[in-house]
Amino acid sequence: MQFPIIIGLHRSRFLDAMLLSAVILACAAILSFDGAPPVRAGLVLVVTLQAIQAWRALTPVIGSIRLERSGDIFVARVGQNDFVLATLKPGATIHPWLTVIRLVTADGCPATIIATVDRKNSENLRRLRMFMRWQAKFSEITDDA
Repeated sequence: MQFPIIIGLHRSRFLDAMLLSAVILACAAILSFDGAPPVRAGLVLVVTLQAIQAWRALTPVIGSIRLERSGDIFVARVGQNDFVLATLKPGATIHPWLTVIRLVTADGCPATIIATVDRKNSENLRRLRMFMRWQAKFSEITDDA
């Protein structure tokens, strides 16, 4: 791999489609049961509000990520060009179709990167997975765990 690797991140259409499918199924299930119309309307409203909250939570905070040969990770927030050092938190999930990485930036802001396979970014996701498996430092030498 050629280092540094800079990967641009964007909103996942796959996760948006899954969220929309879940909302449609939940609303269909609510509307298929007998009950008072105000109760069903209230439940549909609650499901819709929860879906809006989940959609906003899936909005990416990190615009791009830079991977260094040394194992360091630098991130740039959406709309910014300067990269800041980030450290990995435990609990990363790395699968062929989904990668979830939890980070803390140097200024103390937590961030979660959820990367799914799209047609556009399959090579970038492969590079990220390989880096996470072979290069990234998940824990410091002084950790007791």
